[in-house]
Amino acid sequence: MENDAPLAWVGVDTVAERAYRLLLSRDSTTVDDVVSALGVPAAEGLAVLERLHHAGLMSRRSSGEFFTVDPRHALRALVESRERQLAAVREAAGPLGALFDAARRAGDGGPGTAVISGLEAVGDRYYRLKQAARSELCALDRPPFLLAPNEPLDEAAVRRGVRVRAVYAAASFEADGGWQELGSLVSRGEEARVVPALPVKLAMADRSAAMVSLSLSVGSAEYLYTESPPLLATMGEFFENYWAVASPLTGEPGSGTLPAAPPEAPAPGTDRSHRPTDEERNLLALFAAGVKDEAIARQLGISPRTLRRRIQELFTELGATNRFGAGVAAARRNWI
Repeated sequence: MENDAPLAWVGVDTVAERAYRLLLSRDSTTVDDVVSALGVPAAEGLAVLERLHHAGLMSRRSSGEFFTVDPRHALRALVESRERQLAAVREAAGPLGALFDAARRAGDGGPGTAVISGLEAVGDRYYRLKQAARSELCALDRPPFLLAPNEPLDEAAVRRGVRVRAVYAAASFEADGGWQELGSLVSRGEEARVVPALPVKLAMADRSAAMVSLSLSVGSAEYLYTESPPLLATMGEFFENYWAVASPLTGEPGSGTLPAAPPEAPAPGTDRSHRPTDEERNLLALFAAGVKDEAIARQLGISPRTLRRRIQELFTELGATNRFGAGVAAARRNWI
């Protein structure tokens, strides 16, 4: 990256940075201003403003005009976000390295450790692992799914008193019906959280046995199964790192879905900052994980237009104009 385009380090492309620098001296701007300043088509000018808006560098008035956010605050937030992402990658290096080494030692007859290949063999071992759990099941889950996502074994485990904790990648909600199935489990006791992405699939029972994916190819399966205490300790720490930074999801008892509509608005002047609804919490969690609006609307069974209205109502409640601002405001209220 060139020294004259430093914002590329935090995900702002060269064209967007050029526009941002031009617009810093303006009180407000429109798409026409960007088109004129950059000499680009109207569609590209709007796309540039939307990218800056999504990055938290610009905000938008109800009139449709955009205005720049103080870069001393906005850029600090972007840097801190990137630092957290890099720290997560750095922390993952050790556990992933241990899994890499263990997979290659498996052929040496290590205690309780083996590589399992093939959909049928992996599915059978996965079934027995979950069925054997007596106190806790921990999982990192993401596509491709070997079995139906959130399949009945999780619910059976919850019914027999097992604590089930699962971290899902945002991509888990792109398939039709994924959210409804997850909502049903959450309403029955599963603890679920969501992150933008996961590097592996993991299932661990009672910290005594675990499976972790060695391949994520569609239509094939290769897993490392282990009962080795050092490896289990490593996998447990790996799971807890993701659990700590993931955004929690909540469910409405008995519904299996998010509420169909926001609750009745509070009376003027009422402070409900300490009482976020399940819908508000879940929208914030899905925002943080980077789930796209189209996927959220499809999972909720509503139109994109209805979803945009609900998002705008959430922004209004939080006094925010974009996802970034909503996340900051929600954190200040201890909603997330």
